Amino acid sequence: MRPLFLDYRRDDPAQHRVGLLVLALEMAGVVAMGISYFSLSAQAVRLEDQVAKVEHKLHPGRSGAKASVADTQQAGAEIKVANDVIMQLSMPWNELFNALEEANSSNIALLGIEPNAAKRLVRVSGEAKNSAALFAYIRILQASKSMSGVYLKHQQVQEQNPEKPIRFTLDASWI
Repeated sequence: MRPLFLDYRRDDPAQHRVGLLVLALEMAGVVAMGISYFSLSAQAVRLEDQVAKVEHKLHPGRSGAKASVADTQQAGAEIKVANDVIMQLSMPWNELFNALEEANSSNIALLGIEPNAAKRLVRVSGEAKNSAALFAYIRILQASKSMSGVYLKHQQVQEQNPEKPIRFTLDASWI
């Protein structure tokens, strides 16, 4: 049988020239598209200005009223977002996380903490090695100064796991 020779690094100068030619054509096309884009966008701005002037001449009082209503609605939305951010930043996050850390146990693995700052509620999900560890964790959270109304919302034994941990979700409000 004759050996097979594969040339993966063919150094053909014609292929290099064709590749450079295609690259140059593509670059020229990109430059032409960019020039066309800027030309059309400048034309669109001019046309929008002309339309605004014509609308102002036809309806001198109406266009200003539309703008002020839209500005008022936008300002109201921005104020609401700013107030929400301020409320979330002023919440006692350290107290919440300290309470959860104090209740930490080697028999509990936290999988998620979902705080709701507006309602001052927190949803904690995790896994407990057994039911005794889960109920001890709940009692510790109930005894915490910064949490109240701790209750178990959902629990499920993970049968597919040989250790059979209990996956749980609990809700609490924090003070």
